[in-house]
Amino acid sequence: MTVRTTILLAAALAATAWAATAAAQEKLKVAIGQRQVWDSQVIPLGVEAGIFKKHGLEVDVTWTAGGAETLQAVLTGSVDYALTNGVEGVLAAYAKGAPVRIIGSEMRGAGDIYWYVKADSPIKSLKDADGKTMTFSRPGSSSHLTAQQIADKLGVKPKFVSTGAMPATRTQLVSGQIDIAWAAVPFALDAIKKGEFRIVARGSELAELNGVSIRVNVTTDKFLKERAKAAQGFSRAYAESVEWMYANIDKSAAYWADVTKISPEIAKEGIGFYPKERMVPWPISGLDYSIAEAVKSKRLEKPLTPAQIKELVVEVK
Repeated sequence: MTVRTTILLAAALAATAWAATAAAQEKLKVAIGQRQVWDSQVIPLGVEAGIFKKHGLEVDVTWTAGGAETLQAVLTGSVDYALTNGVEGVLAAYAKGAPVRIIGSEMRGAGDIYWYVKADSPIKSLKDADGKTMTFSRPGSSSHLTAQQIADKLGVKPKFVSTGAMPATRTQLVSGQIDIAWAAVPFALDAIKKGEFRIVARGSELAELNGVSIRVNVTTDKFLKERAKAAQGFSRAYAESVEWMYANIDKSAAYWADVTKISPEIAKEGIGFYPKERMVPWPISGLDYSIAEAVKSKRLEKPLTPAQIKELVVEVK
């Protein structure tokens, strides 16, 4: 066999092996809310690190403005998974008969969410919010639930307005269409440092949420039954990606800084608002608290039964 023949044969074998590997990759569609925030980077960073590929998965991401928009994507079958869903919105959907299943916690606590105003706003704190427009992303989102809870805690009655993504929300604030804008770290931190805006409320003021899974990742009962192997690979790859993010902070921060167009320094500062233990997928924390709040806010007519909770929450190992 000549050298040329050997090289050609090796190339052919390599191409065949690559094609076989590519064919073996199972494709998943995933909807994720709010591209700017750190906890939304789990899938992109896991893909960049080759973790999902290692588990035999090719992931296609669709970005949403959060809340019901993300959840609706999985319930209509447009995607296989919906990430960063407000837990109370998921509870309400399940109670109405949606075949949704919680397969992991996405974020515990609301320390990453805050509300801000223009520097010259007469609003000095959220106690001045009576009758003012206070924003959130989408109905059922964690920003929506947290806004309602923090206003209730302070005894104020603002006008809640859904404004979608953070850039659009800031535009509406600057143009005077709204009074109080919502955001999640690191969005607008640089402008706040420059004195262009002021923070008037933080989700961290709700210390009772620190141990509560306020955002969860979900799929459908049909997907879990029909694509069990892919579901197993996804859950394992997701957990591994969270570990990788924190074990490779410099690389992760650089990626996040590029996505959000912020400095690496701001990115690293922002990561501090998201301790790793708040982002690991298991266990689902504080579900009893969330159910009680959902009943209180009338998203649920009555608490879920133990049997319903067992059906809703599925740990895929």
